Amino acid sequence: MNNSTTAWLAAGQCQQYDPMQFILVPAIYCLVLCVGLPGNLAALLVFLQSGRVRKAIRIYLINLTLADIFFNLTLPFWIPYYLAGGNWELPEVVCRLAGATYYLATYSAMAFMTLISLNRYCTVAKLDLALNKPQGALVGCAVAWVLCLACAVPSLVTQQTYQAGPQNTKCFEQHSGQRSYAYAMVALFVASFLVVLGAYMSIMRSLSAAAGTCQGGHRRRARAMVLGMLLVFVTCVAPYHISLVPWVAAWMSISFCRPPSFLDNLHMLSVALLSLNSCIDPLIYCFSIKCFRTDLWRMVRKFTRCPPFSSSPLPPPPLPPPLPENRFPLNIRSSSLTSS
Repeated sequence: MNNSTTAWLAAGQCQQYDPMQFILVPAIYCLVLCVGLPGNLAALLVFLQSGRVRKAIRIYLINLTLADIFFNLTLPFWIPYYLAGGNWELPEVVCRLAGATYYLATYSAMAFMTLISLNRYCTVAKLDLALNKPQGALVGCAVAWVLCLACAVPSLVTQQTYQAGPQNTKCFEQHSGQRSYAYAMVALFVASFLVVLGAYMSIMRSLSAAAGTCQGGHRRRARAMVLGMLLVFVTCVAPYHISLVPWVAAWMSISFCRPPSFLDNLHMLSVALLSLNSCIDPLIYCFSIKCFRTDLWRMVRKFTRCPPFSSSPLPPPPLPPPLPENRFPLNIRSSSLTSS
């Protein structure tokens, strides 16, 4: 650290310009909010109106969609935070709620993707497990929510803001002593990823064994869904957890006031990729769920159909009564004939 940086830090004005954090991340968050929130709301309406909510797979999909919606609802708090150069201007309790909900939604979505992959494997392999039944699905989702909420409780009961300068308040950026949490999050990711990978390989093996017979559309759709979940783990979730532990360790050993390093930029890029998860899930539904696009189009037409001008339109005016056959008096009719 040079003398100018030391003087800057001593004056309490240490604020580094980080385009990766203050430009790229809020830009991607805006994209995710504008695309992911409407997409997940539409998917939730489709699942609730399809009349098949009692199926286990539908229960898992509804909970995954809810987790994505919760994630999207935290973005309006983080977008102005990053656009303001990492300065939290809202009350401290809002920082706690936004950060806890962010991680609750992220890891509950991972849990539901894992349960969905298990469900698809059980469907293809025709295994009769409790998690493949509606009651088991409800219990599994409830346990996932409770466990993820329990992990978020420490963030709710401890202060998450601190002053980095006279006019700079940080939110959810206290990295000292967080190495144990980083290890726990990486362990959860590895366990979930191995389950999803094992489910996909098992489904592929089952399809290969049935190559000579009719594989059935449900098996191909199950493979497409689990493949989508696997790609989400690889492209969106894995980079964040791969860079998490080295980044936390680096922050614990160096000072706060420093230019962003390569590891910092890599971590912020992984944070942006992690948010894309909630945008990709509705696309997976479109290509791996039977009749999803048909139900979605039917719902769009239902909500966009133009209503009539009046709910009780006026009846058309009555037609005039038919004229009688002898509409002229007899004497007038005879006189006209005589005159002609």
